[in-house]
Amino acid sequence: MKLNLEPQWIEKFTSITIGSAFITTLALLTACGSGPQLEACKFVEIEDAEFEVDVGDIDIEGAEVEMVCGDKIIDVAWKEFRNKLRVDPGQYKANLEAFKRQVRCMKDERSNRKTVLCNGPSNDDFVSLNFTDDD
Repeated sequence: MKLNLEPQWIEKFTSITIGSAFITTLALLTACGSGPQLEACKFVEIEDAEFEVDVGDIDIEGAEVEMVCGDKIIDVAWKEFRNKLRVDPGQYKANLEAFKRQVRCMKDERSNRKTVLCNGPSNDDFVSLNFTDDD
């Protein structure tokens, strides 16, 4: 069987094929642009628990690891690191550089969730740790 296509049908077929490829490419680029944007976090300080009293105000903070992720300063409780990564930040209070070698954290800058993704020395997978905004 032999197909005998006229030139106007070939032009329409070519236009439809090119249009479909363009729409598919545009959809893929749009989908990629809305995905997560991970930003590496930088550790600033390993803080002991604090108890502050001001006139009319009492402020109690647990032990935290302070870090900068993108343009946010956040605090992650020691218990998050101990429970989920099996790393005790208290052992590294005097040696922040050693802590940095043990733990890596990243934050999705497009997410509104109060979590960072971190991994420790015994785990290649990243786990989600809850944080609070720095006061």
